[in-house]
Amino acid sequence: PWLVLGAVMFTYVNIGAYWTYIELATVDSAASPEWVADMLVYTSFFSLVGCLAAVLLSNRYGLSRPLLVTLVFQASIVAMLVFGITNTTVMISMFAFNFCWIFVDIYQAATISNIDRSGRYVALLPAAQGIGNGLGPNIAATVLAWGLGYNGVFIMCAAASIVAMLVYLYMYLMLKKKIPALADAS
Repeated sequence: PWLVLGAVMFTYVNIGAYWTYIELATVDSAASPEWVADMLVYTSFFSLVGCLAAVLLSNRYGLSRPLLVTLVFQASIVAMLVFGITNTTVMISMFAFNFCWIFVDIYQAATISNIDRSGRYVALLPAAQGIGNGLGPNIAATVLAWGLGYNGVFIMCAAASIVAMLVYLYMYLMLKKKIPALADAS
């Protein structure tokens, strides 16, 4: 359970920093401010599609494998912004990020529920999310203070997602050896 909570924290470092700085990162870019504002509104509705897709994928492939792929994909769509911010890249990034955010939340909550039948660690899930959500913007602010710009923030976000994926991968491989049914639970 502690591994899951640690991975949740890293995931929310990514999420907190991304949503705190995505709009600010577009100010001096090729993206239109009106477009960015519209995307911030519309992407929230896209999470409904993410919920349905997460359930369907989990029923077919379990929790672990879709979670691992989602974290890598989320890292990729954040890192994509390092190569330039345009109306198109902002749209793709925001829609895909929000879509993945829902996947990650559903899979992380289900994973800790499967591992911790007592519910003691499940109750700590919001704390891990809150710690990550608080650390993410602060780490990103430090990256900006060091002069690494928004590209540095996006690289940090992607790295946080990859760290979470590596924690889950380690956990998956260990469970696959010891409790295969739990490793591939849905």
